[in-house]
Amino acid sequence: IDDLVATGGTLSSAVSLVHLCGGTVVECACVVEIKMFIDPPADSGLPSRTKLFKDMDINHVPVWGLISEDVLTVEAKLEEGYVDDGEEH
Repeated sequence: IDDLVATGGTLSSAVSLVHLCGGTVVECACVVEIKMFIDPPADSGLPSRTKLFKDMDINHVPVWGLISEDVLTVEAKLEEGYVDDGEEH
């Protein structure tokens, strides 16, 4: 489990380490997955996690995101008249 997967560098290193130790990685999970790095257009200049995993021969390992990045872009709204009293509630 990784907290955040973007380009896949840390995750792919962990998969490689498990393989070097003789283990098998069945699947990976991350709390948040930044989807723009999964397979960006070749001319974008962004690194491709799909290409990295294929180059490392680990593209058979599925990656599951537990929280959609879409949720993280939703702006929170405070009700009108809200005043922070400094206490935790």
